[in-house]
Amino acid sequence: MKNRSRLKILKISCIYGGILSLFLLGLYVFFVVAFPGTVKFMPIQVALLLAGIVSVTVFSYMHLNYARDNPEEFTCPILSGIIITAISLSSGLIFIYPLVFLYQGDLSSAVAGFMYSIPGYISLILGILSAYAVLSGSRRSPEGLVQWKIRGLQLSTVILATGIVVSGISLSSGILGDTMMRYELTIDTSEETTLFVPLPVDESNNVIVGLIDGLEVIEGDAVWDIVDTNHGTALEVRTSTGCVLSAQQECGKKGRDEGREWVYNHNISMLSGADMAAYEAWVFSSNANTTLYLELSMDNGLGVVLSYSCDDISLSEGWKTVSVDVLVASGLVATIRP
Repeated sequence: MKNRSRLKILKISCIYGGILSLFLLGLYVFFVVAFPGTVKFMPIQVALLLAGIVSVTVFSYMHLNYARDNPEEFTCPILSGIIITAISLSSGLIFIYPLVFLYQGDLSSAVAGFMYSIPGYISLILGILSAYAVLSGSRRSPEGLVQWKIRGLQLSTVILATGIVVSGISLSSGILGDTMMRYELTIDTSEETTLFVPLPVDESNNVIVGLIDGLEVIEGDAVWDIVDTNHGTALEVRTSTGCVLSAQQECGKKGRDEGREWVYNHNISMLSGADMAAYEAWVFSSNANTTLYLELSMDNGLGVVLSYSCDDISLSEGWKTVSVDVLVASGLVATIRP
């Protein structure tokens, strides 16, 4: 292969591989942002990968462009040759790999998959030609290449390698969800009323959830406290006008399994039935002219939502058990257990 042809192939591979790599990085960021959850070190890995891809492409092209006036004297330094080949091959494989599994089945699907994969195949072909161009010619460092371009390519390679390592660690840790807990209580009454209602509890260590510390009266007038009753720990609410109390708490980022376990570790207090497993709870009201709405929900940020609710329950004077609706939503599937 003539030096002029080698130079042309390497330049095309450098530009095409860099552009395809930036496109794949954009797709990666889009899918992470568009779907539930995130990954560890997301801003760091995107910054490193973006800076690394752009800088190695620019400096590699500078290494090639020194011979633009005399292409027959072209020699390809081994580092720039390796980088150009690796970017073309890796971006092509990354582009093609998912499409192989998405488009399986009949002939039309296979043809569609091939058509969508053409940019990846082009990158693979350019990578193979680049490898041949590097191995078949001189790989000594050209004498006319200034040192700052050499140092720039070396530093860019380190940045890109660091970004790849950080991304590998991040992806191996799995997707993380932003967990959220919400508790809302609505009381409808027209006279002085005292109620004892269930609280959110963490069954893994049998404690009242700290969410209650942030409980606020957002409508009406009420005072509240946490008390112990014969049926368990309760939220005592005193109101004469009716009220709405609400609290919401972010509970940190958790992995898929950890988040699912966190969701199912929470429940409401004062449950009734054998082993406290029935979906009924104890409630107390000091008069009979009161209606109650209560909801506790946990969201793991990855599509799993568990909620306990008592919807428009008419209360009588004294203690009574009320039905608790349990809604379990996982992705697009919801299950209601009355």
